[in-house]
Amino acid sequence: MELFVLVVIVLIVYGVIRFLAVVGAWSTGARYRAFRQLAARFGGRYESRGLSDPPTVSFPHGENSVRVGLAPTVPGQASIPRTRVVVRFHRGIPFRLELAPVARPSPTQPPKGTRRVRVGDLEFDAGFVVQANDEEMARDFLNPAVRWSIDALQRLVHPGGLLVSISPERLLVQIDRNLSNNRDALFMAVSETLLIQDGLLQGVRRRITEGVTIVAGEPDPDAGPPSCKVCGETIDNGPVIVCSTCNTPHHRECWEFAGACSIYGCGSKSGRPKHAS
Repeated sequence: MELFVLVVIVLIVYGVIRFLAVVGAWSTGARYRAFRQLAARFGGRYESRGLSDPPTVSFPHGENSVRVGLAPTVPGQASIPRTRVVVRFHRGIPFRLELAPVARPSPTQPPKGTRRVRVGDLEFDAGFVVQANDEEMARDFLNPAVRWSIDALQRLVHPGGLLVSISPERLLVQIDRNLSNNRDALFMAVSETLLIQDGLLQGVRRRITEGVTIVAGEPDPDAGPPSCKVCGETIDNGPVIVCSTCNTPHHRECWEFAGACSIYGCGSKSGRPKHAS
């Protein structure tokens, strides 16, 4: 008799667990239906991470990999839903940029090695703050087509709710809104991000194709101290690293930060120390 009761209890517990699992799976699927549809649309993989953590969608785009999901909640901070699209580059690029609407609170310090860039479009410059380590590359990248995509992303969210960040390893687009239950908005966010990525890599390839001219000989002593191409500051003291390929000087900290020569068409990772004069 006791064995029979024990078996019944085990079966009841098992049934309850199965029921909760089915309900949880249905609930998660309903809440994140747009993510499942996104995975089907791009032939990607939908990854469920349990009941508490939101799922992610990953898929390839050319040589790069794309991951879409909701940003994790940081303990102690306001729980603001944020949808993120991250494109990780198969090959690194020597470029850093951060773009945000003027309504977004500015960071205490801009990204290292970057400076304010204005593209020359009065309406765009009035609406967005752009920081980049290469002004020419930033203007080339932010062509009318890319600016249109950025405006389209901004329309998906409240003023100040957009962030575009580019590092040598990845492109990040963050929208301060939960798009997991809005298929059209999620599809638009991902599609515009991919257009931005395509424009970015086309610009990088174009600059690399232009190449650089390697100049032999010593620099002109009357030309004044050189400037670091990463931070833009004059190289007049402190440790210096000179690119072994194109002889471009960098502050040692800036070289280590960039991980390679900052000159497009070079990108050498080999450098030699030299004392600044």
